Amino acid sequence: MAFLLDAFASTIDNIMGGNTAPVGRIAGRDTAKKLPLEIPEPTLEKVIEALSRQMQAGFEFSLEEDRLLFDRCILREMCRLRKQEPGESLCRLFHYYLDGIANGLLCRPVKSVPESVGERCVFKTTAQ
Repeated sequence: MAFLLDAFASTIDNIMGGNTAPVGRIAGRDTAKKLPLEIPEPTLEKVIEALSRQMQAGFEFSLEEDRLLFDRCILREMCRLRKQEPGESLCRLFHYYLDGIANGLLCRPVKSVPESVGERCVFKTTAQ
């Protein structure tokens, strides 16, 4: 499965010339419409908390101030198994996708910018 996800992300990256943000965000907004979540008076904090619960099978993440912290990440594990560095095309596409989901639930644009990638990934995350 890791190989297929990596091939998918690399192909999108090649087709889009590295500009995969719109692809991930559009897919994320579409996913947000289908999630069984209702967040009264949504804030970025409430949205991230709900998504963390929804995605707990593969991820453990939280928002501290304006930093999105990933302690456990199934994509990082996939990179490790394939002897690849985290933060490449699959990771980027996932984070654009996650921004799109948060955007769809919050009804405002959300943007995450990587600050550090490794055993614990940190993203500066803001909502407009």
